[in-house]
Amino acid sequence: MRRLLPVLLLGALAAGGCGREPAFADRTARLTVGDRTVTFTVDACGLDGQTFRLAGRTESGAVLQAAVGVEADGETGVPRSTGITVFGFDQVDLAAFGDESWARRGKDGDAPGSIETARIRGARIQASGEAAVVDQDEVPTGGQLLEITLDARCDAED
Repeated sequence: MRRLLPVLLLGALAAGGCGREPAFADRTARLTVGDRTVTFTVDACGLDGQTFRLAGRTESGAVLQAAVGVEADGETGVPRSTGITVFGFDQVDLAAFGDESWARRGKDGDAPGSIETARIRGARIQASGEAAVVDQDEVPTGGQLLEITLDARCDAED
């Protein structure tokens, strides 16, 4: 046992310092805007053809909707086919869309914000870009864009 104790102690120290991210609960979405991160409960999620959709909310009433375009392999995200909207985030509404996703909504003109990355990692759905503050018709209200990152987990399909 004396020889085993140092090995166990060393193993425990190594495991604690390996830098893995904390557990990420199923049906959870983390949205980071600038330096603020808000956690949403995912109410609905799943793959619909080549689009992964999710909807979530916070206890304070903010609502998150996202559609992530997915290649035929079911894993590769398509930024131009991805869109994120957030209603009631710190008293404002935000939108970030790829051009194709915006057009599929039947909207004219330039998409608000932009999507730079999109991917599916197993049960994780991730996208990032720049969001515009928008009015109730999803029209940008100013020129400032905010960095936005979505990281969600959806194990169980609806």
